[in-house]
Amino acid sequence: MPPHDVSDANPVPPTTTGLDDLYDIARLADRLGVEHATIRVWLSRKVPWLPQPDGRLNGGAVWRATTLEGIETRRERGRPGRKPKFVPAPAAAEVPRTGMIASITPPADDEREQRVG
Repeated sequence: MPPHDVSDANPVPPTTTGLDDLYDIARLADRLGVEHATIRVWLSRKVPWLPQPDGRLNGGAVWRATTLEGIETRRERGRPGRKPKFVPAPAAAEVPRTGMIASITPPADDEREQRVG
């Protein structure tokens, strides 16, 4: 029997059907660069830019890849999501330093008695 020539065969392009087409919470979190818990919070808050899951697989939410097309551009920055890091206002850096604050020591007990008496 002669060897099978692969070049004669018509290659079948891979399709994105089946489980390769599905995104679970972990895969979606990796895609958006957030924690898994963040996706769960967004689902519970029903953020408008995150579509509801297409179904459930083993009790977890799953989306079709077509449902999530363009989600990076629809995602609204700010709340809800990762909190921004604190950056002090530029005006705070322009406040002149006045030096050390003077501390006042309370008078001793015998000095108090002299003042009162």
